[in-house]
Amino acid sequence: MTTPTRRTLALLVALALLASGCSPQASPSPSSPPAAPVWSGSPGETSPTWSTGLDPDSQFGLHLRKGIDPVVRPETRVLSASDASRITGITVLNPDECLSDADAHPMCSYRLEFSALPSGVAVGSVLNSGVTPSTPSGLLVKVTGISGTTVEAVQATLQDALVQGEFWIERTFSPDQLRGKPTLAEGVTLLPPGKKGNRRLLPDAPRVPAFDQISLPGSLSIDVEPADGLHVTGTIDFGAGCGLDGGVNGSDIAWVEASCHAWESTGLTVNATQTGARKAERYFLADFPMAAFPIPIGPVIIVVLVDIMITVDVDGIVHADMHYGATQTAEVYGSLRFSVTDGLDHDGGVKVSGSSQKAGVKADASVTVLGRAELRLSAYGCLGFSVGGDASVTLAGGPNQNPRWRISGNAGIFVKVFLGLFGVAELSAYIAYHLKQPFVIDTYASAPPKITVTWPTEGAVIRVGGLLPPKVEASALDDKDAPVPVTWTDETDHVTVTGSLQTLPWKALGSHTITVTATDSAGLSTTKTLHVTVAPPTLSVTLQVRTIAGDLVKGQPTFAVGATALVDAVITGSALQNAPCSALQWTATGGTVTGDGTCRAHLKLTATGTASVTATITDSYQTTASGTRTLSVRDAPSVVAPQFEGIDVTAGGVHVAPGGWLQGQQPIRLTLTYLNRDEAKVTPAYAWSYQPGSGAVTTMPGASGELLTSTRDFTPPSQWGYHATFTVTVRNKATNAVLLTRSFLVNWQSNPK
Repeated sequence: MTTPTRRTLALLVALALLASGCSPQASPSPSSPPAAPVWSGSPGETSPTWSTGLDPDSQFGLHLRKGIDPVVRPETRVLSASDASRITGITVLNPDECLSDADAHPMCSYRLEFSALPSGVAVGSVLNSGVTPSTPSGLLVKVTGISGTTVEAVQATLQDALVQGEFWIERTFSPDQLRGKPTLAEGVTLLPPGKKGNRRLLPDAPRVPAFDQISLPGSLSIDVEPADGLHVTGTIDFGAGCGLDGGVNGSDIAWVEASCHAWESTGLTVNATQTGARKAERYFLADFPMAAFPIPIGPVIIVVLVDIMITVDVDGIVHADMHYGATQTAEVYGSLRFSVTDGLDHDGGVKVSGSSQKAGVKADASVTVLGRAELRLSAYGCLGFSVGGDASVTLAGGPNQNPRWRISGNAGIFVKVFLGLFGVAELSAYIAYHLKQPFVIDTYASAPPKITVTWPTEGAVIRVGGLLPPKVEASALDDKDAPVPVTWTDETDHVTVTGSLQTLPWKALGSHTITVTATDSAGLSTTKTLHVTVAPPTLSVTLQVRTIAGDLVKGQPTFAVGATALVDAVITGSALQNAPCSALQWTATGGTVTGDGTCRAHLKLTATGTASVTATITDSYQTTASGTRTLSVRDAPSVVAPQFEGIDVTAGGVHVAPGGWLQGQQPIRLTLTYLNRDEAKVTPAYAWSYQPGSGAVTTMPGASGELLTSTRDFTPPSQWGYHATFTVTVRNKATNAVLLTRSFLVNWQSNPK
């Protein structure tokens, strides 16, 4: 296949993914991976470019939106509900060709019957509709002919409808989204959620929960014969979620991105009653029709349908009376992106685990059983994108082989995008991520266990006091590659724990010697030794200088002699609970500093030149940190103006920032402090008021004779959300002249209902 240019390839992806007009398929049909580029990877591998420009709020790792506003082509006609109700019938004229799963097929052609033709519909018009009773799968077609109320049309593309526009959507698929009755093969039953299914052949197999909230509606119980003389039993549970984005921007720019996560838990047992080669490709088990969802791009609506198909494959050499089984779980993700600027990019990874029952082999055998689940997403029924997860189990061995038998597993995910080439041909892109080498689930041999330590590594520095205690993690496999418990001993703290993901206390600071031991059922042991350093949490103090009104001073702070500055200490560190503000020790030169038990201190400047203030703190690990700020101090003015500290709002003894949020009807106290009455020699008069939102201003009465401080208390009248701006006006009591006016906004959010 000739590789297109980046620009052409990206354009084709966007056109084909959102091409619509195909009716949903009446029944599922197995499909084979297209002949297309394939990339394979393993856990930990990633594209060097994929992490650039990711949306931090994306559940599935999509990139940021481009911010393109939709522009609809003049020939596009978005049907109203009334217009759509006039459609009395839709017929696909070439279903055998256009609904094929083949690598190349033509666009679908249609005959649309109307009870009355909507106004403005002409040859060349692009008709669009969302989900309505007449268009249950949406509609996006281009009119090619009109005869009375009969319209001939061909499926349209996003670029037929839009000059420019983009979409961005993320979905998970859950049991309550079934839009119809599942199609199940003979021998396959659907178990309700919570049932363990057919486990009679795997009595010790663990039941792994479905991935997060997404799974099939229960498990599939399987009891089928995909080939003569071959019997497969067990269960499959599958779930997935996907994110999609893409769009067009002009005639030669387009992009599309798909990123999916999937989880599969498969427990299968194979029994053979005949000898020879067996092969069954994509043996159909079940199809689940999921709820459609619309993607609006401005007024244009693309309706995406979702189907989940479950299949099983068995192939290899079997012999009579052979049996083996295993439970395999896989968590996988895969992402594929085409764009003009970045070309073709991909990302993916696999996590797997498994357990098995003992195998029975009387002759040489090598057989694989694979359970596969595939999500097929389509715009108006025309397959444009699919993602699948699979988990396979392989038995290889025989009576004269060494080891006699080995059961191994593999798992992965594949992402396919079908690319329309102007309705004439079709290209496809395909990305698959599997483990490069299968992992051994069970084998028959004898050797000491093998230990793999994940954390800590040799020489690691472990800081204590964090939010979650760091957990030691290791795994050990015996000669049959079965898990063996590991034991951890901290020789310094004299503590021993057993199991992976365990917590050691890390009591003593300094060097620690750790030993990791694994002993299998035969009594064979392996030990690894690690050396780590336990360090106290980090601690730092930085100081911020504010004016007496509470405004942050940027750059070098400059004040006059006699003025008062506010100094805030910001304490940061890696400990779960940093040292409290009450532990701060304040010192100053060129002024006097007074702390109030919080992280704020008042610094009164007493001499011109340079002043400094220092805050020091010591945490429970005896780690000391300090921060210092210098201030420039100029001469005092000839006339001393009254100075008032900014409105201080506290709730339960905690300072509230301007515009801050409180809960329910939490009361507050508002305080204004007069700092230099002795120097200014002005007697103040205070007047307080508040205004809820844009409502009326209400006076707040207070005690008479307030002099150095003025205080008001307030409780919101409702627990269902309240906003108020509080204002204080200070006048010269002798002249009634306004000395200053300050305001403070406080928000209350509703209590949970």
